[in-house]
Amino acid sequence: MTGRAARSELPSAKLCRDLAVAHERAGDPAGALRWSLALTDTDADLGAWSAAAGVLRRCLPRTAPLPRSARVAVLGSYTTSQLTALLPLAAARAGVAVETYECGYGQYRQEILDPDSEFYRFAPDVVVLAVHAGDAVLPAVSEHPDAAVAAEVRRWTSLWETMRARCGARIVQHAFALPAEVALGHLALRTAGSRPALLARVNAELGRAAGDGVALVDCDRLAAEVGRRAWFDPRYWNRAKQAVALDQVPLLARHTAAVIGAQLGASRKCLVLDLDNTLWGGVLGEEGLAGIALGEGPLGEAFAAVQDYALELKERGVVLAVCSKNNDADAREAFERHPGMRLRLDDIAMFSACWDDKPTQLRRIAATLGLGLDALVFVDDNPAEREAVRQLVPEVDVVALPADPHGYVRALADYPFFETTALTAEDAARTAAYRARAEFAAAEAAATSLEEFHRGLDMTATVVALDELTLPRVAQLVGKTNQFNLTGRRRSAEEIARLAAEPGTAVLCIRLTDRFADHGLVAVVIAVTEGDALAVDTWLMSCRVIGRTLEDEVAGLLLAEARRRGLARVTGHHRPSPKNALVAELYPRLGFRPVDAPDDPGALGTTHWSRSVDAPYASPGLLRVVLPPVAAPRVAGAGGQAAESPMPSRHVFAQPRPQSTREEVSR
Repeated sequence: MTGRAARSELPSAKLCRDLAVAHERAGDPAGALRWSLALTDTDADLGAWSAAAGVLRRCLPRTAPLPRSARVAVLGSYTTSQLTALLPLAAARAGVAVETYECGYGQYRQEILDPDSEFYRFAPDVVVLAVHAGDAVLPAVSEHPDAAVAAEVRRWTSLWETMRARCGARIVQHAFALPAEVALGHLALRTAGSRPALLARVNAELGRAAGDGVALVDCDRLAAEVGRRAWFDPRYWNRAKQAVALDQVPLLARHTAAVIGAQLGASRKCLVLDLDNTLWGGVLGEEGLAGIALGEGPLGEAFAAVQDYALELKERGVVLAVCSKNNDADAREAFERHPGMRLRLDDIAMFSACWDDKPTQLRRIAATLGLGLDALVFVDDNPAEREAVRQLVPEVDVVALPADPHGYVRALADYPFFETTALTAEDAARTAAYRARAEFAAAEAAATSLEEFHRGLDMTATVVALDELTLPRVAQLVGKTNQFNLTGRRRSAEEIARLAAEPGTAVLCIRLTDRFADHGLVAVVIAVTEGDALAVDTWLMSCRVIGRTLEDEVAGLLLAEARRRGLARVTGHHRPSPKNALVAELYPRLGFRPVDAPDDPGALGTTHWSRSVDAPYASPGLLRVVLPPVAAPRVAGAGGQAAESPMPSRHVFAQPRPQSTREEVSR
């Protein structure tokens, strides 16, 4: 079976299933898991998915932990047992290990409204509201469509508010798939109060109402992709109250898991593109600049469409990189001179065109951009290159392109793991920031000493308030940052806002600029008063600025804030994860001493640290720190120089706050 699989880029669903079972029987749980997850990328049916889900359930506990884990409750208005059974498999493909809870058929509202329900005792991290159009309280035709839509939207958002208040879980709701059968026929388009028009408006209004911590799965788009008659089969509904045809449940599970992964910060970040026969037709080194197909004619339009789609991904925050076997100067000339090019060099964060093999180039791209290999998605027309990447850098996701370039955009669009929770100003500028990081790496290599290099960057760190403008970016950092993340806590914007509103909480939000770029908001620290200490609850920094001594300045700011509050020390802890070994020695490097802490069975390997505010501290002083313009006592600042203390914590969150300020927001 392994030999047969090696002869095909995408083995059949049956072969993936059989290999998963065979590896499990042979005592190889890692191999069984690998083939179970491979099955999710095929056109496998419900039976094959169910078999692979069983293998995963038995083998996952015996393999290395996945990057994320979550408790997921599925609350449905129809029979959701098949969806719930497949979610762990789909979520594992997205990098999340899930434990599931399923409410009884149609009992979602009762479970949400009852504070003592089994649902709340499960303490979910994520709630999936699996509801269908039949559960929408809308007439066939409404004489007051605005009121009908508003009432229906309020019906669902009130459930969100109840769940968020009682358990703080993130919510993923299935938006309504419009039915294929429309009694009004084409007249429904002209009738504002028709049920299809109302459902479409409710979907749109729910999307607008869904803030941080709430996401929607566009089931109407999925139904349109497969055909509405294929999405809803009345036989399944009449016999088992199954609102989604069984053949389509794997698709729904896959996209639901992708949205859950985005909520938990598990999305992929970087699209790495080949050039020849991927971004243009033909081989540049053989055809020359005038000979490649791009922009004109059917084939040229197909490649132009690929570039247009890549630009759309860039605008939503996906970082673009190039990985090509080519002469660098020739490849760059195509971007600069060919009239059909949509992409420009400024759109590419890392441009790698050389004769190294693709796995070597991909490792270099990841290292230069400060990303993990598991943040990369590779696109190449050559099946041999794709297979080399799968074999040698298996952490990288590989998109299997069809032989016909006209199908490339659809293949890219079918890849679901670029999902994100929201769009921020930093998203649109992300490629520029990562391109600056690549230029930074080149300058670093040319410097004679690291200190000289850092001084030459002309870095400025600016402490800014946590407010309605910075909160979305802070929540995004908290949700996604892995490497420089001392505790690994994940919180939504609402949870961060509630915690920031506590009088004993201090929040530092820091922007960084240098001579290459404005990197935006790159560091967040949340600390709370505990006895005589300012205890670091969350400390994270974007991978773009790791190693620039910003962490040394942050430590000085924390010590200054503790002194301002009249506290004796700053404490913190490092909770190890598969990705944050980078900061394991941060506290001792900054002069913190180890301390004992009560045993915590759920925090294996966690270390605890403390530093007196009276002990001398001097940061390297290689960057300038700008504090908010608030009058405050003078304290020791960056480089041992006098500086204003951080903005008082009661001022760092400048917007209306919730009335309940004592609610615990994390588990």
